[in-house]
Amino acid sequence: MMRFIRSVERRPSSGASSVEPWVLDVAAVRNLDRIEFTAPITVFTGDNGVGKSTLLTGIARAYGFPIDGGVYDPPAGPLDPLSPLLAVVEGREAKRGYFLRGDAHFEAGRKMGAAGPSAHHLHAMSHGESVMLLVEHFPPDGIYFLDEPESGLSAVRQMALLVLLHDLAAAGAQIIMVTHSPILLAIPGAEIIEIGEDGYARGLGVEETTAFRAMRDYLADPEGIAQYMLEVTRGSSSHLG
Repeated sequence: MMRFIRSVERRPSSGASSVEPWVLDVAAVRNLDRIEFTAPITVFTGDNGVGKSTLLTGIARAYGFPIDGGVYDPPAGPLDPLSPLLAVVEGREAKRGYFLRGDAHFEAGRKMGAAGPSAHHLHAMSHGESVMLLVEHFPPDGIYFLDEPESGLSAVRQMALLVLLHDLAAAGAQIIMVTHSPILLAIPGAEIIEIGEDGYARGLGVEETTAFRAMRDYLADPEGIAQYMLEVTRGSSSHLG
């Protein structure tokens, strides 16, 4: 495996003066010490708001990708709120790859225009279609930061994406990804890291993750879970009133 990034760690607290205060309160930052990237695919998961995407963006930007995503093409422009606090230990391989940032993917596709894969205009396609086409054309000798690539994809297409990512890593790529998808969490050979308010849980099996357990419970009794959630929500609303 080509390890373009070997590890990332938080710099000493003296470097926090240049970081926006809210960043230091995010669980993914507050509990960060050092992450070793030992597998071809590293997957960050966890609940909304714990800072998974903030962490991914910080690592990608510290490595040299533009803050809005896209291909590695320095100079990358302004820093993001987190990257000044991160120390990235890089491998010896040349820098190349792609940063798929979910909230900026449309704009990255617009800028790419006809230079997109197979001369397609990614911004003229659906989000899911453009992500699949993009991944299909990733060269294997690169590093890829993927922020919730399952967005806009059906369950069947997520399974197809699982195969693409597995084969890409098997061919030599390094992938660092954020996902809520139990399907993508099951990529063979991936290291799963779940981020919570209390810290990082590393080396989890897919069935140990919160995302998988929640989906398993729902599929076991969808009507019962739906009714339970309605009752809980209505109860909470009545207390607020």
